[in-house]
Amino acid sequence: MKKISMIFVALLATAPAFSATPEELDKLLQGIDLDIEALRLSSPPGNNALEKINEFRGEAPFDFRVVRLAYSWGEAYISLSKEARANGDYTKAQGYLDKVWKVAALTKGLEDEQRAVDEALSNSGQAKPAVTAAVAPNAAEIERQRKLADAAAKEKQRLKVEAEKRQKELALRQVEADRKAAAERERREKMERERRAALAAAQKAEQEAAEAARAAAKPVKRASPLMSSPVDLDDIALDDIIPPVAKPRAVKRPTPKPVVRTPKPSAKTLKTPVAQSTRLWAGASVNTEAIKTYEVPADSLANRDRKVADKMGDICQVMVDKDASVVVTTVSKSDYRWLAVRLTLCARRLDSGYRLRHSYQPLAKDGTPTVALHPPRESSLLERSAN
Repeated sequence: MKKISMIFVALLATAPAFSATPEELDKLLQGIDLDIEALRLSSPPGNNALEKINEFRGEAPFDFRVVRLAYSWGEAYISLSKEARANGDYTKAQGYLDKVWKVAALTKGLEDEQRAVDEALSNSGQAKPAVTAAVAPNAAEIERQRKLADAAAKEKQRLKVEAEKRQKELALRQVEADRKAAAERERREKMERERRAALAAAQKAEQEAAEAARAAAKPVKRASPLMSSPVDLDDIALDDIIPPVAKPRAVKRPTPKPVVRTPKPSAKTLKTPVAQSTRLWAGASVNTEAIKTYEVPADSLANRDRKVADKMGDICQVMVDKDASVVVTTVSKSDYRWLAVRLTLCARRLDSGYRLRHSYQPLAKDGTPTVALHPPRESSLLERSAN
């Protein structure tokens, strides 16, 4: 038992110690690449690719990444051999090949270049250097290098499989992450839709409640006295009721006859729409700013021209669009009443359900008659002077 322990200790003492870190091995591989690119293949001493290849193999004998670089090193020597052979220096060309045979006998193109050098030496009559036989690899060396190449190929395949496996795992993780992100996005969008719907419903309920409150507090509209008249307003009837003002003419006075005087009805007994309008709005004044004011053509007013409203531009359209109330400013109330009827008929051609809210303002004899449009009101545009 004691002998076995001593043998085991001796084996441990003779085993190589691998102290290089992965970072140091990577740096060594980079140095080999740079040396091959600079053609520092086996010289100068202490700074060449061959020494670093041997160092890497000693530090990591089972790391086959160096095999690829060993073949690159051999291919560089084969290129140098071709240049020497082209220049007729066959001995130098053979020397390059001898180095490759010893280190990387399975380098691609090595056997073809060796045949080319042998043929060139044979044709030139030069003897093949004796060193060739000494450095030529035996069958055991070739077999060893072949095993290294096979191991390197297997390691490469293993790394490829692992890389593909990692790629698949990453793809699956990405798909799962995308699915979770989409689900979370859908959840948030649903919550936002529900929040907006609830907010819209609350706003609608609040608006309906406010409208109901306004409707409850809204006073009842009182129609204009003239518009509540039982008279059917049409062109013929209106023109018959409100005839045009005729110019005064000389009338032959007949012989006076005895007249029986009847008591004149008081203002309280007047029941016609005109009388009601006169009584209700006497002594009133305008209390709003006009939207727009139109001048009334004097000739059309004096001659009772039925197209007077058409000659006043867009007054009827604005009345309907704005639901406007009007203040008619004329010299006489007969002109006011006639204009009110013409404006009503004009507006009803655009809107059959239109109801004109109108008021009267007196005008001096030398003034210009006008019609002013005011914002719609729940009560008259005119306020009593008593107020």
